[in-house]
Amino acid sequence: MRLRHTFVILTAVTLMLAGCGDNSANSPQAAGPAAATSAGMTPAPAPPMDAEAVLAKLTAARLGATHGAVQHEDNDPNDLLGRPNGYTTRASADLPGGDTETDKYGIDRGLVIEVWPTTDDADRRSKFIQDTLKNMPMLGTEYHYRADQGRVLVRVSGKVKPSLARKVEAAVAGL
Repeated sequence: MRLRHTFVILTAVTLMLAGCGDNSANSPQAAGPAAATSAGMTPAPAPPMDAEAVLAKLTAARLGATHGAVQHEDNDPNDLLGRPNGYTTRASADLPGGDTETDKYGIDRGLVIEVWPTTDDADRRSKFIQDTLKNMPMLGTEYHYRADQGRVLVRVSGKVKPSLARKVEAAVAGL
């Protein structure tokens, strides 16, 4: 009987001590993200990309993009920037094959980057554009590529040669 009580007491003390941790450098909480990852927790997600960062990376990929510009609410050709159901940032650039005689920030010049609050918002935008172009072929065509877990919609004018569009696709995939 005495052995049973001793065993119960030792078990209770062991469980209580196991619940108490320390904040030393050996504990996962104090060791930072590397320890959290090895302990099975996922690290914090990277901050979302914006159109300016995407434009800089695509320009650095030497795709021939020129005259890159970040749009703001006064020069957004679609009046969607920062508005309800609109994108959070937008940028554009000229690509070889695009028409530099058209609207300054329009898709016909070659490249448009739109960053949306959610993947679903970007999906809706892409679907709307592609459905419209499919139903009205006289408006042309576009290539659409996605980055940043689908929130970034990179649009390339159908006037751009397919070989260059594939290079843009590869560059976007590397973002």
